[in-house]
Amino acid sequence: MQHMEFHNFSSPSPLPSLSPSSLSPSSLSPSSLSPSSLPPSLPPSPSAFTTASGTPAHCHPTSSEKVSDFLVPVLGVEFVLGLVGNSLAFLIFCVRMRPWTSNTVFLVSLVIADFLLIINLPLRMDYYFFHETWRFGGTTCKVNLFMLSTNRTASVVFLTAIAFNRYLKVVRPHHALSRASAWAAARVAGGLWVGILLLNGHLLLTTYPSRVCLSYQLGAAPSPWLRWHQALFVLEFFLPLAIILFAIVSIGLTIQRRGLVEQAGPRRAVRMLAAVVAVYVVCFLPSVLFGMASLVAFRLNACPALNICTQLFHGSIAFTYLNSVLDPVLYCFSSPNFLRQGQALLGLRQGWQGSSSNESSCQPTARLQASRKAEATGKLQAEVSPE
Repeated sequence: MQHMEFHNFSSPSPLPSLSPSSLSPSSLSPSSLSPSSLPPSLPPSPSAFTTASGTPAHCHPTSSEKVSDFLVPVLGVEFVLGLVGNSLAFLIFCVRMRPWTSNTVFLVSLVIADFLLIINLPLRMDYYFFHETWRFGGTTCKVNLFMLSTNRTASVVFLTAIAFNRYLKVVRPHHALSRASAWAAARVAGGLWVGILLLNGHLLLTTYPSRVCLSYQLGAAPSPWLRWHQALFVLEFFLPLAIILFAIVSIGLTIQRRGLVEQAGPRRAVRMLAAVVAVYVVCFLPSVLFGMASLVAFRLNACPALNICTQLFHGSIAFTYLNSVLDPVLYCFSSPNFLRQGQALLGLRQGWQGSSSNESSCQPTARLQASRKAEATGKLQAEVSPE
């Protein structure tokens, strides 16, 4: 997951150094401290620092121990829940769900993306536990940030792929991509992974200050890699979100036009896409908003607003990492078979079957009518229903 953070750089002071001998007692009298009597090189306000060339110097945010203390336990809970949920999901997909469909391929890719985050969370917890002090060396820092950023990009890409795959099944059921096999979907997913790794490869080439492991730092003269990192952070949110919203609106209109509103399959498809949008917005929107606000405050040299925005941004990291916890819930919406296999694996399947059996025995006529209605819709309803 792309890790967008801010840090307070220690830079040389823009004020000239003054030796004690240069300050005479008379120069310290109250009357001599008026703005008009200050040396020309000194600014009249301590919050309006200027460089030697006379251009304004940007202020930098300060780190907050309260935010670090908040993140350590929250990331710990997300690590445990994400590890359990995604391990269970991986077991279900790889052992109990056969054969795979195109939808399953993209869901498994999302599980892999979540594991990139989960295995790196202990290092981030240590980083915040020691109040933003990295103790594992420069190479480990590069790999850590690369995997976190890759997780974020992969999460938004494969959430978009899931929504687009459902769009094809419903809106364009006769398109060649709509009937793609699991093997064809695997090749598409492989190509997406190559692109994701290339988009974030710059993090392996960036040098970070000693004891600091942040992929996004504010600077008056950012490097080309940093500019690309900032642009990617914003684009990878808004562009996929537009595609997902287009898919869900198109599916809703198609279902209404074909008169399938009352069918169970179309309703599941809409619920699945609604769950995708909810996970996407809850996990990624806060960090994007506060990150952009921090950039604006930095450009405007609004130091108090910058400190507030960056602290809110750091706190929103907890929402960003929450995607590894919520994705297994999304799988239940996306694939009814996943929910059934999960219930069976946890020993809940027998009770669920029993209630279903009782309902069937009490309402045989309703079951028969539902079956005939499903046959009447034919392949159309099957295409709308999630795998």
